[in-house]
Amino acid sequence: MSVSVKKILSYLWGKRSELSQMDEKDALLAKLVMDIHRKRLHSSLCMADLFALYPVHPIDRDNAMTSTQQRIAMLNQHKEKILAAKELTGDVLIEYIPSVSAIKCVRTIDGELVTFEGNGRLYALQHVFSKEDGLKIEVEEYFFRNTKKLSRRINRIRRLHGFI
Repeated sequence: MSVSVKKILSYLWGKRSELSQMDEKDALLAKLVMDIHRKRLHSSLCMADLFALYPVHPIDRDNAMTSTQQRIAMLNQHKEKILAAKELTGDVLIEYIPSVSAIKCVRTIDGELVTFEGNGRLYALQHVFSKEDGLKIEVEEYFFRNTKKLSRRINRIRRLHGFI
């Protein structure tokens, strides 16, 4: 079994405790993420201001909150080193807060970058650092021919979570 398959299986196994807590918002999010992957024209890595990123869902489940607290502790240990660099590339992010994928986002028709993957890492980063730090992080932005419908669905999910 390849290393990437093992990482994905490990990731999915870690999510098993959340199954009983799933509701309509989770079904809508799953459909959104499938459509993002299915309908994208391409994606590319870019640097984004940490506080110009908005999560599509909260981190409010025990498993996710535990992981986020561990990430916060790790980032606090290396805060000064990270601040000195002013940028966190994907490789540096993996060094401090490992994951199977990049932080992934979509730009809505309003111009907001909304993360659909990596929300726990985003929460940890935004907890440890402040807007005044001016920290930039590498994200994978997905591009589409038409983002109007996708933006409406993203906003619906964010509204259901009380973000907008």
